[in-house]
Amino acid sequence: MSNPKPEVWRVLVTVFLGLGWLVFLSIWFFFYITSFSFFQNLAIFILSIVIVGAITVLLWVPFGMKYSK
Repeated sequence: MSNPKPEVWRVLVTVFLGLGWLVFLSIWFFFYITSFSFFQNLAIFILSIVIVGAITVLLWVPFGMKYSK
């Protein structure tokens, strides 16, 4: 039995999600970081990681469940 290959759209959404996160962080760093305290900036950074991670997990769990052994 060969290894299942993920759908192309899942891979593309994951790539664009990662790129979008990097663009968000770049915009945040250059325009908004001075408006907030260190802890507020840290919270925004952690929250952005949690949101991107949650979307990625929700995207890939059905694939993993479908092809689990």
